[in-house]
Amino acid sequence: DRESSLAEAGVAMAGFYRGTSTDQVKCANAEKKLVKQLSKDGKFPKHFSEKVDMAKVSMDVMKPWISKRITEHLGFEDDIVVDFCINSLLEPDEKGLDPKMLQVNLTGFMERKAAPFCSELWKHLLSAQDSPVGVPREFIDQKKEELRQKREEAEKVQEELKRRRDDLEEAARAERSADAQAKKARRSDDRDDDGDRDRDRDRERGRDRDDDRRGARRGDDRGGRGRGRGRDESDSESPQPRGRRREFKWED
Repeated sequence: DRESSLAEAGVAMAGFYRGTSTDQVKCANAEKKLVKQLSKDGKFPKHFSEKVDMAKVSMDVMKPWISKRITEHLGFEDDIVVDFCINSLLEPDEKGLDPKMLQVNLTGFMERKAAPFCSELWKHLLSAQDSPVGVPREFIDQKKEELRQKREEAEKVQEELKRRRDDLEEAARAERSADAQAKKARRSDDRDDDGDRDRDRDRERGRDRDDDRRGARRGDDRGGRGRGRGRDESDSESPQPRGRRREFKWED
């Protein structure tokens, strides 16, 4: 059937590009026949009919995509297939770049996955040549989306950092407030203790003054009694003033 013919031609081309001894003219004729038959059967997508000017395409952008997509289709890395595809785009034959021929040639390497890969590749090349920077519109949109997501992630990170910073500041304020309350309470306790000590000292001083007053009174009392006795003794011992004796006469 047609798909078997396509696979056989692809295998032949794969052998040719790997350097095996295959007649180049025979392979070229087989390719042309296969392309003509597949085109007649409508096996190629419509956009393959549009031409691409590779001079307008940024291959610096396309090469990583080609390598990535071929690896995804094959399930493993294959530098030979990647290099063949890129060289086919950069160095087309004298008739120019033909996506149908590229698909046929890649079928020997990628089998049924060559068709979807070449269709996607050609769409990107058409989009790239219409871009002022030679980059497919899809790539630009994808890059914008990636930047948007990164920006959102960065904003989320900033919001989370701000939230954590606010929490830390709030915790620090609460700790400072608690420390201030504790210091205030300690000062109040200290003042109470100082007040108690002052009152105790006042009471002690009061008792001392009372004791001093009582002692003074006792001293005064003892002194007063001593002075009284002294005066009495002094009075008794001091000579009495002599008066004139009065003589009484008895009258008859």
